[in-house]
Amino acid sequence: MRAVLALLLMPALLVGISCLSPKPPPPTSDLAITVPWPDQEQSHYVLLDRKSNEQMGEGTLSVTKQDGQYEMRQTFVGSEKHPGTDISTVDVDAETLKPISFHRKQDLPNQTQEVKGDYDYIKGIANITEVTGGKDRPVPLRLPNNYYDNDTAVFLWRTIPFVEGYTTAYRTVLTGSASQAVVQLKVLGKEEVTVPAGTYQAWKLEIRSSGVKQFAWFADTPQRPLVQYNNSFQLFQLTGQP
Repeated sequence: MRAVLALLLMPALLVGISCLSPKPPPPTSDLAITVPWPDQEQSHYVLLDRKSNEQMGEGTLSVTKQDGQYEMRQTFVGSEKHPGTDISTVDVDAETLKPISFHRKQDLPNQTQEVKGDYDYIKGIANITEVTGGKDRPVPLRLPNNYYDNDTAVFLWRTIPFVEGYTTAYRTVLTGSASQAVVQLKVLGKEEVTVPAGTYQAWKLEIRSSGVKQFAWFADTPQRPLVQYNNSFQLFQLTGQP
């Protein structure tokens, strides 16, 4: 499916899943997490075509804490030329950020995709349900070690130690395709980035997965908001925070 909205960003990590990696992936571990955001936060973004700089849509990332969980929600709406919506919600444990339940629905011209379900820690299974034509189809997925939900990626990346040269790797669960992949992260250093919301000193993060390389920039502030994200197809830029 053509990447129309920004939520195919993390899923742009999906693009390389069918490719053969030149070497075996590195060992994985749970992330060294320090949550930097407040109990409630909302950030707004514009989605640009990486080559033409044409606006393809707008998006909102939000985090809300309640009863020991965070709801991580992403809402993207396409432009008139690139219509569609892509909305995902993942509930995670507030301390570990391990996923508990999820729901994602993409409404694109002549195409709708929807998945929902939860994570069974005892059985080690993600109970994925594909919704097609009003009918539910279960697609259980065996969970790997050191896993997180792929639709929480841009939140997860904010929590790692931002020290130049720091590296780590974990496994991401792609509920939309009932698959998993290894994600490698490397903190490259700081650089100045200008986006619609302003100019920031930001940490540049390299993200690799299954032969695909992407970059994200996080402001060098205690909250570490995502300032810019280059997913190889689109450029995702911060326009403001309330």
